[in-house]
Amino acid sequence: MEGDNSDVQQARIPERAPLMAWLISCIILTFWNLARGLDLWAGYNFGGVVMALIAIAILWSGRVRIPALPLWIAYSATMLHFIGGSLGAADSGPGPFCFDGMQPGEWLCADGVNGMYHVHPWWDKLVHGMNSTAIAIAWSLGWRRMSEHNGWQLSPRVVAFTAFSLGVAIGVAYEVYEFFGKTMFQTIDQGGYVNTATDLVSDMLGAGLGVLFAHFYDPMNKTSNSSGEIEPPPQVTLTLIASFPLLLIGTILSLDMLILNGGMVDSDYDFIGQLMLGSIFVSVFLVAGRLFQQSQSNKSKA
Repeated sequence: MEGDNSDVQQARIPERAPLMAWLISCIILTFWNLARGLDLWAGYNFGGVVMALIAIAILWSGRVRIPALPLWIAYSATMLHFIGGSLGAADSGPGPFCFDGMQPGEWLCADGVNGMYHVHPWWDKLVHGMNSTAIAIAWSLGWRRMSEHNGWQLSPRVVAFTAFSLGVAIGVAYEVYEFFGKTMFQTIDQGGYVNTATDLVSDMLGAGLGVLFAHFYDPMNKTSNSSGEIEPPPQVTLTLIASFPLLLIGTILSLDMLILNGGMVDSDYDFIGQLMLGSIFVSVFLVAGRLFQQSQSNKSKA
């Protein structure tokens, strides 16, 4: 009887349905794109398969206790990205959903290797915003569960700010990746001041929405320490040090776009690319300094 109850509990693990949907969807898209010669997005979707397998390896047992709804949000953000690109074509011809003389840009009709990204500029912003929302939710849930497991007693405010800072920092780092791909390697066609600055705005809005959702949705926040008087552990402090320079430059560039229409950087794509790259170097320098400081402190204590 005890074994039967255990089997029922295993069958009810909420994480499994969205994880399997993620894996199966990416497998289908991978083969579909290969069959149409859209190798670029076949490769991207195969990467999605790998990420899904990693997530399954971590979450399949249910021990992490991640609610299903945030995982469905992450699945939706992932599919928005993969399906959007997969609606294109291997050459400049029309995509698979161009029916009865439809022109690219009408409904799901797209052309080129980047699909909806090519015909709808807002698609990229929506994907950036949803991805940042999913990332911020994931970090919020992850930090809360690490806090409970290790007895850190992180307050909800600390968890929210750490997750928000990481969400924006990841967005800035991705824009640096696009900057190199556009200007140095010509491997992607995403770039330009307006594209990058509006991506940063979308990332900040998405990250803010994600931490707000997790703050009120995560049941563990209701029983956590809320005083904020307990000093964060070194892992959290180091994370904040690493992400703060990227958060700062992302915030400045976003506000410059929204308020001054790029006046601070003269709408110069190369300049903002260099500023974001510089923030990564500052982050590495601060982390190295902090680690050296901790090493010296441990030596003196020993």
